[in-house]
Amino acid sequence: MQSIRWQHAFLAVLVAIVLVSPVSACPNCREAVSAPPEDVANMARGYNWSIMLMLGAPVSLLTTGAFMVRRAVKLGTLPEL
Repeated sequence: MQSIRWQHAFLAVLVAIVLVSPVSACPNCREAVSAPPEDVANMARGYNWSIMLMLGAPVSLLTTGAFMVRRAVKLGTLPEL
């Protein structure tokens, strides 16, 4: 039984390796590679800020929601389910 599992795992990995196609970069990344060096720093800074904003939005929404629920529980205005 153990041998069959290893064979299936090996076969799955082999199929995944064989069927993988080459990956191309997204248009923005491709443009960043071909950009002049003085523009690359600005692009990198822009990518970093966009990532920080995309991570910050869900965190701020969750924090605000948790604060609102906590305040409602503390004030006793949370409706019974």
